Amino acid sequence: MLMNIELYRRLLLLVTSIFVLQFIYGQSSNRLDSLIQVLHDKPDHKDKARLLLKISKGEELSDPEKSLKFSRQALQESRLARFDSAEVRSLIQIGVNLCRLKNIKEAIETGEQVVEMASELNMLMEVADGRSIMAVAYAEVGDFDNSSKLYFENLRLYEKLNNKRLIGRTLSNIGADFISMQSYEKAMEYVNKALSISQEINNLSAITDQYNNLAAIYQIGYNDLPKALFYYSEALKIALKMNDFQQQGVNMLNIGGLYQQLDNPDSASYFLNHALELFEKVNNPVLMADGYIALGNFHYKKRNYQSGRKLASKGLSIGEKYKLPQTIFNASDLLFNICLSEHDTIGAFKYQVAKTQSKDSLYFLQNQNALFKLEFQYNQEKLIKDQKMRQMRNIFIFGFIILGLISGLIIIFLFYSRQKIKIKNMILGREKMEADLKFKSKELSTNLMSLLKKNELIAEINKKLTHLERTSSGNDLKDSLIKLNREIKKSSENKLWQEFSVQFKETNSQFYDKLLKLYPDLTSRELQLCAYLRLNMTTKEIAQLTGQRTDTLGQARYRLRKKFGLNNMESGLVTFLMQI
Repeated sequence: MLMNIELYRRLLLLVTSIFVLQFIYGQSSNRLDSLIQVLHDKPDHKDKARLLLKISKGEELSDPEKSLKFSRQALQESRLARFDSAEVRSLIQIGVNLCRLKNIKEAIETGEQVVEMASELNMLMEVADGRSIMAVAYAEVGDFDNSSKLYFENLRLYEKLNNKRLIGRTLSNIGADFISMQSYEKAMEYVNKALSISQEINNLSAITDQYNNLAAIYQIGYNDLPKALFYYSEALKIALKMNDFQQQGVNMLNIGGLYQQLDNPDSASYFLNHALELFEKVNNPVLMADGYIALGNFHYKKRNYQSGRKLASKGLSIGEKYKLPQTIFNASDLLFNICLSEHDTIGAFKYQVAKTQSKDSLYFLQNQNALFKLEFQYNQEKLIKDQKMRQMRNIFIFGFIILGLISGLIIIFLFYSRQKIKIKNMILGREKMEADLKFKSKELSTNLMSLLKKNELIAEINKKLTHLERTSSGNDLKDSLIKLNREIKKSSENKLWQEFSVQFKETNSQFYDKLLKLYPDLTSRELQLCAYLRLNMTTKEIAQLTGQRTDTLGQARYRLRKKFGLNNMESGLVTFLMQI
């Protein structure tokens, strides 16, 4: 559930503006190559700016860093051509990519530039786009107050323009912020308002978003999984109708997660696999990684460790390639658990280190974003503060940074120490178990030798009793000796076997279970013989211990080999039993 909620939060931040962060199914790879080729043939700066913007949008989903590079080139060409409107749109595209790359500080600064420049040019829709960039960035660092304020400013503009499509979209974005703030009643209010408007104008894309928001409210806020499943399914129907592969994949991933919670593994497997296929089809690396990890987690819970490891490794590779700390952490955490389940301590340690490193990166980013949030608030307040207050605040921020770094180092040190102790304890525990097993095996061998000696003594006494039995003349005495001889023999056999059986089971706890599972028709006598043979005892030693004749034991061994389908080699039976 947590993995799907994290994915849902990520998607909320990706779709908060219809112009800024909408899902763009841009040009195909061939089309982009053609545009890049045409770019070299265009000497005019305006034409280059337009083409670079198209290329940037086409690369936005598959490679945000490359898209950012092209959008910055478009900005340079726009400035060389003094092409103001293209300069504003280039800044918007830069802001979109900065949000995707989690460069929050620069994204907010870019959004401010867009608002300032678009206001001067009276480009009202672009002003709203600039606010949306800042709103997404603030939401990314958990500053939902500033995020909502910016959306409400956009809402007033769209209401003034009577643009119902954008009114519905903005209401939906405000609802998404309230979901993140865990204000589920407020979230429900704004999402339902948005849904009503979107249904009125038949805006299918927006309706899909609003169904997803409602599903999230029921899933995260109210834990009403059937209701959440209903709304995700409704969103999926619309995505199928629109032929929107990425949205289909997102909905299928959410539905697959819900079916896992509802303990329906067949349906969960179906939707998770189809989601991954769709993410691969649209070539969105972030969602592909989420799909691999989600499906890997499904296989892990089903104890299909090999499949789970393979899928999680793919997710980890994508996370490392695109430098996605959260993805790296999720994949490493899953691989760590798989390694523990497979008793792979070396692998577990490797992925524990990867988990720690990615967690440190996330912690650093969170601190960096939190510090930026404080810095922004400070910059607003310093307009009405005197120089002395600014200096004091600078000292405070510096001290806070130092304290944060020291605290971070202490936390990292303590975390590493704790993990080291855990792993050491695991190794010591395993060594103790092995030592206990060796001790019990040695104890069994010692006791077995003692039993053999005791049995030899009993056999000697039995021999003497037999001699007395033959040489005695009185019938009563003879009968008593015969009876005593039988009782000694029977008692010694039973007690010897009982003592031996208890100790044997302690050191070979699963031997009988495995043997009976393979050969359920074995008799108790045959099981007893199998136990002695597993300890590599000779026929003579077994005869001494059980009081049976060696030729009788030879016949019993022959019957066992026949049941087990072995050849007549003497060592074959012992080797077979020692391998079970």
